[in-house]
Amino acid sequence: MRIRGKFKKEGYVKFVGHLDTVRLFQRAIKTSGLPIAYSEGFNPHSKVYFAMPLSVGVSSEGEYIEIKTTKDVDLNIATINLNKVLPEGIKIDNFKNVPDQSPTLMSQVDAADYTITINTNEDIYYKLKSILSQDKIITTKQNKKKKILEIDIKPLIINYDISYVDKPILKVRLYAGSKQNLSPDLLVKCLIGESYDYDVHRTELYSLLEEKLVTLNQIV
Repeated sequence: MRIRGKFKKEGYVKFVGHLDTVRLFQRAIKTSGLPIAYSEGFNPHSKVYFAMPLSVGVSSEGEYIEIKTTKDVDLNIATINLNKVLPEGIKIDNFKNVPDQSPTLMSQVDAADYTITINTNEDIYYKLKSILSQDKIITTKQNKKKKILEIDIKPLIINYDISYVDKPILKVRLYAGSKQNLSPDLLVKCLIGESYDYDVHRTELYSLLEEKLVTLNQIV
């Protein structure tokens, strides 16, 4: 049996790295009494999986976790019990059942929504709008072989909205996952360089299903 949960990671826990987050959930799941399944072999590990690692310092309200259980569970009780033992800043919104034959959670990620707040009083709205409206946005990126490549990131930006409420705010949907990926950090670097401090908040993860983007909750 597999269950999928959507959860928030906000506040001070946004500075907890991905591996520590995995360990945190493993301990919390065990403490909650959820009948988690383990792999076989000399070094069994709990079958807990995440959709897409979150960078240190990035908050989110759109994270997903899948847990393999040894038997059917009451989803509402599982949500309540796990939330009781999770630290402040992490909260499961809900659990849903997932068919055992479904693709892995990570393989289903194709896009992500982000809200990027640039911490400056300067109105750089027109600068952002000008760059984002260009046909091409060229930058450099180091590949796995540490070779510097010139790339156009514009095709990786699905849509965006720019506003100014005390600070410049960019809401953007980017391609993400193993097929093609644009990180919000690289996007910001292309738009405004490294002169400004900024905060990134992930709001949702999507899968491409029949040429349409749907949330990871919608495909369950």
